[in-house]
Amino acid sequence: MRTWFSFLLLALLALSAQADTSTEPSCNSEQADCVAVGSWQVSVGVGLGVRTNPLIGGDNIPLVLLPSVSYYGERFFFDTTSIGFTLHEDTHSMFNLVATVGLDSMYFSDISLGNFVIEGTGGGFNLGGLGLTSALDGDAAEDLTLAPPVDETRTPNTYDIDGPNEFFHKPELTSPRGEPQTIFVEQIADRKMAGLAGLEYSYSLGATQISVQALQDFTHVHDGQELRFGLDRRWRLGRNQIALAGGFVWQSDRVVDYYYGLGERDVGDASQLYYRAGDAVTPYLRADWLRPVTPNWTLQMTLHQKWLGRSIHRSPLVQDSTSTTVFVGGVYHF
Repeated sequence: MRTWFSFLLLALLALSAQADTSTEPSCNSEQADCVAVGSWQVSVGVGLGVRTNPLIGGDNIPLVLLPSVSYYGERFFFDTTSIGFTLHEDTHSMFNLVATVGLDSMYFSDISLGNFVIEGTGGGFNLGGLGLTSALDGDAAEDLTLAPPVDETRTPNTYDIDGPNEFFHKPELTSPRGEPQTIFVEQIADRKMAGLAGLEYSYSLGATQISVQALQDFTHVHDGQELRFGLDRRWRLGRNQIALAGGFVWQSDRVVDYYYGLGERDVGDASQLYYRAGDAVTPYLRADWLRPVTPNWTLQMTLHQKWLGRSIHRSPLVQDSTSTTVFVGGVYHF
């Protein structure tokens, strides 16, 4: 799978080289779907929300305050949890170097960055996946914009460590005495947040956008890779904007095993409790509704659903095969 990952990186580079035949910019500041070059966009979402925690003994993650800060220059950009540099941009496509974070660690912590962000339309994390202009004056309040996806999901396992007959069976852990034993999240070693960096290619056609990211852990937390694919579509109905997105995040065995595997660091010498996880693909769907009510305030409702990859939901640490995020509130644009 790592060979295939390397091939994808080369393919993204080839796309960039091919796209360089055009120097026409992708948009200008007068277009509704653009963020003005050189401007800061700052907002904060306030409301009630929750992300369900699939881990055994893990608390659900509250979402009350969702800050968002973004900046898009001629080449450099920053968007809450991501930072990047645009190598090429033309009418429909962008090719970027990007650095972001992997937030699987949020399920293992009482409070983390996951308390303040929602999974974005490109599979990453941001406030709403919808970048709204910071100043909505009069009729301009109807012109909602969608920022380029800056930034998770997984393909079916390429192999099954326990054999094909284990597809529908989560391994039952037993104590040395042969009694079933449950491992709770508070009993295991800490899981750290990893920094990821790599290449991103996005293609937009009207209100539809596709993005692909190939990422590598550069912080040496797990030294794994992620492939993120996202497709989103936007509709404007009067003063309402609706966005639907879907995609997947593939994570290599090193990523999945670091977070969801069990080993000596967790259970000591009790090797009968060990679980080694393979790579996994997690599909997701997301829906957003937004409506500006004043020049600075926008109502927002967001629903995000992801289906955990096979090696993840078969982990002895996991009790649910899905994770659901819901947020209802208002967003204030400074």
